[in-house]
Amino acid sequence: MSAKSSSVVRALAATAFFAAVAAATTPAAAQAAPPVKPPAIAQTCAACHGVKGISTIKDTPSLAAQPDIFTQYQLVFMRDGARKPGVMQAIVKNLSDENIRDLGAYYAALPPPPPLASKSDVDTAQVTALLTSRHCDSCHKADFSGQGESARLAGQRPEYIKKALFDYRTGVRRGRGMGAMIEVSVTLHEEEIDMIAAYLARKP
Repeated sequence: MSAKSSSVVRALAATAFFAAVAAATTPAAAQAAPPVKPPAIAQTCAACHGVKGISTIKDTPSLAAQPDIFTQYQLVFMRDGARKPGVMQAIVKNLSDENIRDLGAYYAALPPPPPLASKSDVDTAQVTALLTSRHCDSCHKADFSGQGESARLAGQRPEYIKKALFDYRTGVRRGRGMGAMIEVSVTLHEEEIDMIAAYLARKP
């Protein structure tokens, strides 16, 4: 990781810490804020991720209601080469730090995506056991709405959740939390990943 990337990540880590402290000590009503105006750069993102951050494209994640710091981290990793973004490379390589901060704040302020119906049968008790034994809620929260640098999983496209888990397993996807995610992903069978993805996609 470059020196610039390292300094940005350290700044984000500090921001995530103070944001968590503020959230824990501020009444919920006081935390509510009106949606921010879309930054100009978000028009580029909308083509794939949706006008309101809700994707309708296979393998493309919804960004609505993702934690601010999570989105910033991922954009930094993609811009600076720690995560290979594929077709997004041409876009992210030109993002400024200000662009990244604006996008993080914008998507975090949007309403979350609605629960997605799935044709897959889900054994809720089995999935809950899989998630609980791996302590997924310690980072992603009990309702899987995400926090800090950990993604919102509730309402996410199921095929994208599967892709992310396979990418962590094979080392394609990197970044903070990679060690924990590798440990989680390598212990899951493919059918278990399918069930987890369907279960999380259905959550509000």
